[in-house]
Amino acid sequence: MHYRFKWGVFILITLLLFIVTSTQIVADSTVDAVYFGSYTCLNCQQVESSGVLTDLQNEGYVLTKYMSEDDYDFFESMFTRYARTYRVPNNQNLVPILYVGSTYYAGADAIIQGIQSNEVQSIMDNEQMLDPIEFVYGDITLSDLWVLMGSTAVLGILDAFNPCAIAMLLMFLSFLTDKKRSKPILYICLSYIAAIFVTYFILGTFLSRALSLLLPYMIIFYSIIIVLALFIAILNFMDFFAARRKAYGEIKNQLPRRFFIITKKLMNGFSERVESGDITVYLLAFLIGMFVAIIEFPCSGQAFVAWTAIVVDRTAHVFLFNALLFVYVLLFVSPLVVISVITLRSQNIHVVSNFIRTRMDLIKLVNAIVFLAVALYYIYKVFIG
Repeated sequence: MHYRFKWGVFILITLLLFIVTSTQIVADSTVDAVYFGSYTCLNCQQVESSGVLTDLQNEGYVLTKYMSEDDYDFFESMFTRYARTYRVPNNQNLVPILYVGSTYYAGADAIIQGIQSNEVQSIMDNEQMLDPIEFVYGDITLSDLWVLMGSTAVLGILDAFNPCAIAMLLMFLSFLTDKKRSKPILYICLSYIAAIFVTYFILGTFLSRALSLLLPYMIIFYSIIIVLALFIAILNFMDFFAARRKAYGEIKNQLPRRFFIITKKLMNGFSERVESGDITVYLLAFLIGMFVAIIEFPCSGQAFVAWTAIVVDRTAHVFLFNALLFVYVLLFVSPLVVISVITLRSQNIHVVSNFIRTRMDLIKLVNAIVFLAVALYYIYKVFIG
């Protein structure tokens, strides 16, 4: 566990150093307008043929043009910086687009009409352009970096003590604690946990792609995050009061009983093969881990879905997402490793079970507060800020 934790810390530090030391692109802040276009784009050709951009320059305005074919990497970085600075919705973040003062004109018709009506000139005469936002790496700002690192640490650790995942592990361990082959039993547990790690990592990659499809529809995307966070917060507040009353049967956010029955039957058949020493038990433990990870996901994956949405909202970089996903899932499974080691050494699963149960109210309360904070942050971002 310590070995994995050190590797996780090393990856985080390396990633942070790589991001912070990356080259930043500085934009010219003395221009009156910035235009993004393409030589092959039909709408861009319409703007060029109308002559409105030339008219602006003839009138004495300083216009900076970025054409995608000239230097695509530079174009893309500047295009992203201006879009983030002016908060352009994804469905409008296309060429041609013209930035003036504190506003923008997206599309050929809007640009041509804005210039021909002298609206654009009026804005340039009275307003300064916004300073393009600085990225420390790719499309990540320094504030984005702190949000990503912070949400990964907070939600990853919070999810690590998810009662659903721990309950399923304790059930798995209950079939193994009476076995004599202690060292192979530990490896069987690690195979089970490795399966959960792999399954969650795969689920995270598919989930990020699914959420990315909603990015053009920003209001829908943010509404999903807000509703999900509020729902989980309310559910955990209700569970907190139930746990305080020790009414554990009233806790809502837990796996349905039928899942425990199905899994128990599956593990019972597996338990009979452990003492045989057959190497296939490791594969079976892995398959059981994958099955458990999938069926418990609606319960234990709530924080995971919220975290994925936060990361997808902040960056489109696959490498960065996968690196953060690796750290998140590593944090998620780390307590499972610790619990396995402690339980197998003590041969007393009730000690760990009682420890979790007596702190159920605290776990639920922390979950509720964190998810309420996530919901309030996005409410402020969308409707106030």
